[in-house]
Amino acid sequence: MQIYKYVIKISKFADMKKITSLFLLIVILFSACETEFNVNADWEEVTVVYGLLDQSQDKQYIRINKAFLGDEDAYVMASVADSINYNPNNLEVKIEKISALGNILDTKILTDTIMFKEDGMFSVDENIIYVFDTDNFMNEEKEYKLTITNLVTDSVVSSQTKLIHDLTLMSAFNNPAYKMGFYSHTGDFSNTTIEWTHSKNAAIYQMTLFVNYTEYGTDTIVKTVQKVYPIIEYDGNPNMSQQITGEEFFNLLAYNIPSSTTVNRRVNNLDILFSVGTADLNTYINLNEPPTGIVQERDLFTNIDGGIGLFTARYNKMQENIFLTTTTKEAIADLLGPETGLNFIYP
Repeated sequence: MQIYKYVIKISKFADMKKITSLFLLIVILFSACETEFNVNADWEEVTVVYGLLDQSQDKQYIRINKAFLGDEDAYVMASVADSINYNPNNLEVKIEKISALGNILDTKILTDTIMFKEDGMFSVDENIIYVFDTDNFMNEEKEYKLTITNLVTDSVVSSQTKLIHDLTLMSAFNNPAYKMGFYSHTGDFSNTTIEWTHSKNAAIYQMTLFVNYTEYGTDTIVKTVQKVYPIIEYDGNPNMSQQITGEEFFNLLAYNIPSSTTVNRRVNNLDILFSVGTADLNTYINLNEPPTGIVQERDLFTNIDGGIGLFTARYNKMQENIFLTTTTKEAIADLLGPETGLNFIYP
């Protein structure tokens, strides 16, 4: 399973879609697992929460819904917005900034917004997301408490999390002249190791490599291919790293870009995204890995008081515009040139 499904946020729309997908997974697991809840008992309100705080983003999103508890078929209930959505007027949703001494320093009242969903099993009407602006509210030294109060039933759902501290990357990235190479002067592939220092409150890391290139044809278009690396768990050693081999770099281009007789291509630069998650997120991901044995039951992870779901933190950091060595660019044009149909050129 890839952590970027859970923690990477490239755009606001993509982020909201991931929140929806993860919420649906929580609901499915809740319905599938053996728990002390009797799904056909008298009606009982069970609140499902999903939220990942990330101070690197401009906005924060929290998904709040109802679990499928009722006498009707779950498939039918899932397709009705009222079965999964609370009336926003009936909820007060707030995030409090908490000091090390436990004092409330500031409070954000979340507002609701609607995300429309494509056809599918779950509600096709509307999905309600609660949002607030990051601005100066988020501070990695503070803790954050989510409180959801149902103004009709007076029930309260809450959870608290610490933020992940900023990621310190290898010093080479601070050098404007730094260039990354994947091919040597001797005519062999070469490897590059990306290094960083462990961030406080982080438990898992995942790196995504983006290779940006330009296509020259009827139009000039900048495109990107990417490779997502496996999750790395923090093992107590603060010095962490991920190797990019020369062979996998060239294969990324060779196997992910279609051949063409109408365009030429030129590699521009690289971007690297570091996605970082907490221990709670790591536990959630591990428990939701597809079962591989005969026994399909799995534990239900939740860190929500008075409800079920996940409220924790993530952190994304992008290192942009990394240049390639001249030797690497020449090798791309040589190995992936016109004879391969990829038509990479240099200069």
